Amino acid sequence: MMINWLAAGAGVIAAFLLGFLVYGPLGFQKRWAEGTRIDPTPPDTPPLAAMGLQIVFLVLLAIIIAATETTNSLGVAVLAILAVAAQAASVGKWAQKSGFAIAVDTGYAIGCGIVMILAHAIL
Repeated sequence: MMINWLAAGAGVIAAFLLGFLVYGPLGFQKRWAEGTRIDPTPPDTPPLAAMGLQIVFLVLLAIIIAATETTNSLGVAVLAILAVAAQAASVGKWAQKSGFAIAVDTGYAIGCGIVMILAHAIL
């Protein structure tokens, strides 16, 4: 079975949009920023470097999920998603983020995996 690149791409786009909802003005932007110890005021220009790195992460996770989908290895995909979430929590603790900010970061990591798996189920 071949990788479903349409589903992988749709998963990346959906997860990126989820990030905007979670971290943007409609989501937890202010409270997350305060818990992360950064200025809660939105920047004048988009944080392009951070956004670029986020896209790299999303593409890599989408490829892992797409590859596991070809072998019906959903359990491996779930383990990869949980590993990403655990790493986000670990980094958050080391950076002395608030519990709320860590929960947002780990929740977003898990949410990314969920929307990517759903993209494969739908497409």
